Amino acid sequence: MKIKELLLMDTEAKKNRAASRPAGIHALVLKLHPHKIYDKLSKFYGNQRNNAINRLWAKQEYVLSQKKNFTEDFLQKNSHIGEIEHQVGRYLHMQHICNEIILKGYSGDIVEFGTWRGLGLIFFGDLFGKDSQKRKFIGIDSFEGLPISSGGWKQGTFNNTSMELARSNIEKYFQKTPIHFELIKGWFNDAKVKEQLTGLTNDIILVHFDADLGVSTSDALKLITPYLLKRHKPIYFLFDDWGCHPDEVPDAFYRWLESAQTTIKFKAKKLSSTRFTRYYRLDFES
Repeated sequence: MKIKELLLMDTEAKKNRAASRPAGIHALVLKLHPHKIYDKLSKFYGNQRNNAINRLWAKQEYVLSQKKNFTEDFLQKNSHIGEIEHQVGRYLHMQHICNEIILKGYSGDIVEFGTWRGLGLIFFGDLFGKDSQKRKFIGIDSFEGLPISSGGWKQGTFNNTSMELARSNIEKYFQKTPIHFELIKGWFNDAKVKEQLTGLTNDIILVHFDADLGVSTSDALKLITPYLLKRHKPIYFLFDDWGCHPDEVPDAFYRWLESAQTTIKFKAKKLSSTRFTRYYRLDFES
């Protein structure tokens, strides 16, 4: 065979090998050991599955439909999934606090800053059970989304709601055993919001801060501060979104705490936390 023919055969063979070789990531995968391929594919599809589960657990209707599964065992088995850890974890911690309030016989209403579609008030109304008939559940929200962009949050986030929707959701859930709930529409620093809250209650036992932003949490804390004056029984502060950004909710609380303790004698005891929440009891000196 002539040299020229041999060269042509070699060139064709190289072309065939190149044409049959997968490109990009596929070529890289084929070079990996089989167990490494399995690990990478398992991780990829595992992440896809977890993302789908997180999206499902971010829906209020789905969360409420799964409430019968809210146990410590279920939480432990699924704590690697962010939304399950958040929703189930906070519910169980809320449960412990509501049970403590009932057991101690503390009177007082529940106030929530950041009601969105009503899930928080539904949780509390459910957890207080028969005892909820003695209390008011008050939700405060602009129902227009976040007022500013800050710490990764975007202005207008959570504006996919309305006071009518929140009211409808709460009434629907408690249609068999209605609870006394009130909704206040407005920004937390609005004088009209303060006036309405003052008109609704002079005795608050639990405050749920679900305001997302530091500035909104600060406004909510200022609104609650007068209820701490000349107080003897404890009050419970439950913070959502605590773990989202250190310069937002945690910073707002610590700054308020430093200022408030100069004029009001109390101690803040951390009771529990999840990745995104932290709950306190404020105990006052006699």
